[in-house]
Amino acid sequence: MATEVVVLIHALIGILFIAGLIGRWIILGAAARATDLPTMKTLAGAAGPFERIVIVTSALVLLFGIVAAFLQGRSVLGPLTGGSIDWLFVALVLYLSVLPLVPLVFLPRGKEFEAALADAEAEGQVTPALRAAWADPVVRAAHLYELGAVTVVLILMLTQPF
Repeated sequence: MATEVVVLIHALIGILFIAGLIGRWIILGAAARATDLPTMKTLAGAAGPFERIVIVTSALVLLFGIVAAFLQGRSVLGPLTGGSIDWLFVALVLYLSVLPLVPLVFLPRGKEFEAALADAEAEGQVTPALRAAWADPVVRAAHLYELGAVTVVLILMLTQPF
């Protein structure tokens, strides 16, 4: 019974995690397309709760996933512990591959964005630098990778192909 409860909690947290990712994506996309600074700031602020959902649930979904695997007698480390490569190991590697994006892309580029936003606020309008910060191709690529990796992990969990 405990195993099923942990698996259910893991699944529910995973749904919330994906909802946070999609919600953040939609709201930030609308903010980037905004033509005036007040609307842009309001939408960017509205993405905050989704960002907090992503941060909290990303850690919890990993924790509950590892606990669920342990309770089911599965090894998440696969070939690192003498086992074979299975969907669970691949899902874990994919999931963990997203984590370096935080210190390498999201935090430093976020500081650059905040500086561009502060300059735009001082000028009272959307500036070219702020537009450029919204369109940062590195951040876009990182978000696409994040969403893609989470999608593949979800597909692996649902299909358990190997």
